[in-house]
Amino acid sequence: MGDVQKNLKIAIALTSTIFFLEFFGGIISNSLALLSDSAHVLMDVIALLLAYGAIRISARPSRRDITFGYHRFEIFAALINGLTIIVIAFFIFSEAYERILEPPQVRGAEVLIVATIGMTVNVWAALKLHGHHDINIRGAYLHVIGDALSSVAVIIGAIIIILTGQYIVDPLLSVLIGMVLIYGGVKLIFGSARILLEFAPHHVDADKLEEIMMQVEGVRGVHDIHVWSICSNIHAMSAHVLVDRIHVQQTDDLIRKISRILRREYLILHTTLQFECAECEPAEIVHESHH
Repeated sequence: MGDVQKNLKIAIALTSTIFFLEFFGGIISNSLALLSDSAHVLMDVIALLLAYGAIRISARPSRRDITFGYHRFEIFAALINGLTIIVIAFFIFSEAYERILEPPQVRGAEVLIVATIGMTVNVWAALKLHGHHDINIRGAYLHVIGDALSSVAVIIGAIIIILTGQYIVDPLLSVLIGMVLIYGGVKLIFGSARILLEFAPHHVDADKLEEIMMQVEGVRGVHDIHVWSICSNIHAMSAHVLVDRIHVQQTDDLIRKISRILRREYLILHTTLQFECAECEPAEIVHESHH
């Protein structure tokens, strides 16, 4: 985990540098496309900070008043990030509209230099993040790749401006980048809302999950299945499991079997199972377990 955190800190430092470079470069060169790309980079910086924060926060112990720990901080921050990005995108659209009507002069050479530096550093940061299996780091990796592609578009626009003097290319590119920001922001908002509203994770089919649990020897039925996400990479499930009249030791074996299957098939790390005896009175509970 140490190497992962080290690579994330390097990527955060690099992308933060790119943000300031493109932001001030956009002001100096009078390029809205470069300013828009700096907003895209800012989204990447926040994504990287969320990934790093999720790793650090997940290591903190829970408390009596915060029984799930601080994992939801990641989701709360992502929701604010998504809303902020959409607001920024609409400011970009407003400015782009004015510039399309009367395209101002843009310093294409400066734009080309800054965007090329940005693309190079983004590619290097992506290489540092490539190959990790943690879902947050994979998400941050995709963010950085997306920004590298955005920088390529700005580079192409700068070359067109240098060769043709068509300054309208700059606000048109900013509209394209603004649309990418809207898409990313909406995804963040809906993804965060799904978790906060405790929807089932996308990769979990409750009916299929029930079928898999029914295949475990000793399970007679399953009902009251609830699946939710604590954060983007920690999922939980609770269910009532109908079994024959069996001893506690046997239910412990069932717990291990079911939990192992759910962890392997659906990445569900927290499982709460309430066992009910099929031959007993309906209200009689054999065993309840948290895993």
